[in-house]
Amino acid sequence: MLLAMATGTGKTKTSIALIYRLLKAKRFRRVLFLVDRSALGEQAANAFKDTRMESLQTFADIVGIKELKEQQPDTDTAVHIATVQGMVKRALYPAEDVTPPAVDRYDCIVVDECHRGYLLDRELSDTELGFRSYEDYISKYRRVLEYFDAIKIGLTATPALHTTEIFGPPIYTYSYREAVIDGYLIDHEPPVQIRTELSTDGIVWKVGEEVAVYDATRNQIDLFTAPDEIKIEVEGFNRKVITESFNRVVCEYLARELDPAGREKTLIFCVSDAHADLVVDLLKTGLHGPVRQCRR
Repeated sequence: MLLAMATGTGKTKTSIALIYRLLKAKRFRRVLFLVDRSALGEQAANAFKDTRMESLQTFADIVGIKELKEQQPDTDTAVHIATVQGMVKRALYPAEDVTPPAVDRYDCIVVDECHRGYLLDRELSDTELGFRSYEDYISKYRRVLEYFDAIKIGLTATPALHTTEIFGPPIYTYSYREAVIDGYLIDHEPPVQIRTELSTDGIVWKVGEEVAVYDATRNQIDLFTAPDEIKIEVEGFNRKVITESFNRVVCEYLARELDPAGREKTLIFCVSDAHADLVVDLLKTGLHGPVRQCRR
């Protein structure tokens, strides 16, 4: 089954309430909460610990939980949090002295962000059928889901084709527009395009014009004559060459658009950690609010 809910509308809270009701009604005995990376697992564990259900008790106070570091659930464990990668190793590639989990270990599997990074299963050609195993073309993610004899519930904001092929079409959808109308999300404004002279005109050298080229191996600048017209798109250029002057112009413009005293947050994507360091330094000179760098 697939639940499609817009980002920011409470998929995790919804899943916690859903799991709690299903466990309380004794529909399921043990639930596997599956995530695709450790950070999401830690966030989910904190949500289980912080969400109050009844009589001011949190979910974790009422229900037994095992977190990412625990590979085996106990007999009284009702919710087990694990990553897809960890479950692949335990179920499909266990060590020689380790017994793989039983197929009936979990009654229900809830997959958070079930659209993330999972490729479509490939089809085998007639030639490949002769020397390749069918399992080579089934995604490990799907093999893990099919390994356990359990009900599968997927949570996503973007139900892609490969997601619906595994979970089926959404049985419930809560769209971005619905959330805006209901007051849970804020409608976005038209995009602001920052255009500089270079982004408009590009970087162009005409035929016969001298071009200065920096040789990093010799740490010197060489000149050569352009045999043809050379035109470089700025978008691609900015991914390879980071210049302080260009970024300063953009950051100064951003500083005029942002309110350091407001409650809103701004997320700026950079091409590398070094680029992010530069942008943080430039913004600190133009803003008086907190600026924090998030490493990839």
